[in-house]
Amino acid sequence: MSKSVIERVKYIQQKQISEIDRDQIEPIVYLNVFQSNLSTKDNIILYGFKEYDYFRNGALKSKAWNLGCYMDLQFIKKDVQTINKQEMTIIQRAKVVN
Repeated sequence: MSKSVIERVKYIQQKQISEIDRDQIEPIVYLNVFQSNLSTKDNIILYGFKEYDYFRNGALKSKAWNLGCYMDLQFIKKDVQTINKQEMTIIQRAKVVN
């Protein structure tokens, strides 16, 4: 089982990655993108946290996060995916720690 890590990250983007669902059957899927504080000019480390809005009520963890802000994020690494030509590590169980 994977261990959780705590890393300083910058919240840089949120985008909807699900298709438009006119019948509103499928959840809206958002991708929250974070840049690691360990990134360098030549090696940018990105993390992606997917959130699913099943009931379209917007009760998402990301509501409490501000774009452009730094935070200490605790998470579990899941896998690596390429999304929009950017390689990022998909994470789960994201939680801001103080």
